[in-house]
Amino acid sequence: MYTLPRQLLDLCLLRVGPQELPGDARLPLWLALAYVLVGGIVLSAENGFGEGMAQAALDAALLAVFVLSILRVRERPQRFNQTYAALMGINLVIALVSWPLLVISTDQVAATLSPAQMGLLAVLVWNLIAQGQVLRSALDTSAGVGLLLAFVYFLLTSLLLVALFPGEAPVT
Repeated sequence: MYTLPRQLLDLCLLRVGPQELPGDARLPLWLALAYVLVGGIVLSAENGFGEGMAQAALDAALLAVFVLSILRVRERPQRFNQTYAALMGINLVIALVSWPLLVISTDQVAATLSPAQMGLLAVLVWNLIAQGQVLRSALDTSAGVGLLLAFVYFLLTSLLLVALFPGEAPVT
């Protein structure tokens, strides 16, 4: 039997799909709250804890709307809890992994691409691939469509967060 942290790591490593998570309606809420807290801590280095939490909370809310919308379009709204929990779990793991890289990269000169910044870029690509696989599985579609949807979501939230929180670009 898998523990939840192991299942979340396996999601990130593309070993399991969202259907492997418990269908409990409270799980997405707990994972979203954990993501908002961790996101607030991770983003506090650049933006302060309150603004970091606000960015993470907005990201979590937008992701819920996005997932519910695409699942309704594909007539699979019953998959919301596991899909949203999987995506929040991936975001939580990615935030924890990127935390040290983000701390290191804030001390780097912006004109050069440091190893920490290259690591953050790799983590971003990993995040998009993992989220794309969850969306592929939830929507019964191709990997390309899942990745495209993950990328569209990333672009939309990034643009919205930059518009609402001017200054440093937020990490989602």
